[in-house]
Amino acid sequence: MADALGDYLKTIGRIPLLTDAEEVHLGSLVREWQDADEQTPSLVRRGRRAHARMVNANLRLVVTIVSRYARRSQHLNQDSMDLIQAGNIGLIRAVEKFDPSRGYKFSTYGYWWIKQAVGRYLHEHSSSIRLPVSVTDLAVKAGQLQAASEESLSQAELASQLGQSERRLRFVLHTAERCHIQSLDQHVGSNGQDMTLIDTVASVEGPTIHDDYQWMHTHIGKLEPLERKVLRMRFATDGKPSLAKVSVQLGLSKDKVQRIERNALSKLRRRLDPCLNPPAS
Repeated sequence: MADALGDYLKTIGRIPLLTDAEEVHLGSLVREWQDADEQTPSLVRRGRRAHARMVNANLRLVVTIVSRYARRSQHLNQDSMDLIQAGNIGLIRAVEKFDPSRGYKFSTYGYWWIKQAVGRYLHEHSSSIRLPVSVTDLAVKAGQLQAASEESLSQAELASQLGQSERRLRFVLHTAERCHIQSLDQHVGSNGQDMTLIDTVASVEGPTIHDDYQWMHTHIGKLEPLERKVLRMRFATDGKPSLAKVSVQLGLSKDKVQRIERNALSKLRRRLDPCLNPPAS
């Protein structure tokens, strides 16, 4: 596929770009063809030739825009040629809609059509289960609002800020969560480890581990009372409340609670390291 991409780039690299005058002239022919009430053969022929010339001359613009999505396309295992073809569809639409009489360059106008086409393609192919763009867009916006808020927002608060009903937002978030699928062949780990996600799934026939972790509680009991309380509230309760919520319950600042948590975890690491990594005899 890399060879196909290379051949494609070489091919479009030989196509000459348009001058400003050519862009205006060809754009006017396309506009005349698109707006004409009577489609005469000569008008259609000129319009289609001008349309093809503008599309071919701007194929490199599509490649430039698609290159900005390289990291995201790799994360979604999407081939670059598929994204380029999606961008080309946006380019064709832009040529059909372009009006040179408005005074702006085609690259400025076409950029948004191409970007929209590539973004829509990534939305539709971001999961094995294809969801409507409106659903994925709303789920992304809800996630962005939640991440930007210092406190955890309820679904009612999110729905109010997004101008949606709570019922619809609940449906969208539930659907997006259920449709998030990962392949068991996905590689995990680092440092060159050849391990896939399925390697981390425990076998039902394998031995089970029974450990009450009392040895760890002994070390936790040596922490300061406030440190123990912060760790218990942060990690031993359902939902793992945020630092902001814990700070409100304790009547302390968020920074203070964060420092207490960091110091407590640091103490535990120092005390547990000899137990977890005993020196070689």
